[in-house]
Amino acid sequence: MAAEPRVRRRMVATRKRLLESALALFSKNGIYNTTVEEITEAADVGKGTFYEHFPSKTALIRLLLQEGFRTLLDRCRAELRLATSPSERVKRLLRAQFSFFQEHGDLLILFHQVRGLLKLQGKEATLLQREYKRYVRFLAEELERALMPRRYSRAELKQSACSMAGFVTGYLSYLVITGMSNAKATKDVKIPIRIFLEGIAIDGSPDSSMGRGQAFRPDA
Repeated sequence: MAAEPRVRRRMVATRKRLLESALALFSKNGIYNTTVEEITEAADVGKGTFYEHFPSKTALIRLLLQEGFRTLLDRCRAELRLATSPSERVKRLLRAQFSFFQEHGDLLILFHQVRGLLKLQGKEATLLQREYKRYVRFLAEELERALMPRRYSRAELKQSACSMAGFVTGYLSYLVITGMSNAKATKDVKIPIRIFLEGIAIDGSPDSSMGRGQAFRPDA
């Protein structure tokens, strides 16, 4: 009986090593160019060991997505518990995502690359898409709480959630593309947060406006 926990611990450690090796390789070489053989070599295990843990490379990618999104949403929930107003709720939701991806650049790259896989047809692509839908649904629910008492349709909330997700990852991606990702100024996300807050506070009418730096109001 004593041997069983040791076997279990070795399996967990091997699985973790495979995931960490794969994520590092995906970040460096891309998910398309990285092979199972390269992952097992980096993890220092045999190819057969890989398939004891994952039926395919896509299955491993899905687990990375699940764990990555779970960690991200846990970060968001912890921040949201500290919010004392609708404006602060949206700010903290944005800030949590910015800080998460700044700390986990490998996951930012992975999330971006996997979106390309979603063009594939079949069950595996559907399973990957499910993780993104869960993320968007969480954002839509939190935005609905922050924007009350105004009522928005499910479609509008989903669009707003997609806008927020794309805004965060797109902004950080362009910092990398333009070589600004290591600049000290990029750690300060007040400007992109303010831009997003001012955007969702404008109701779209020609005479609606919001002064620069003015606090977000859900009833604006």
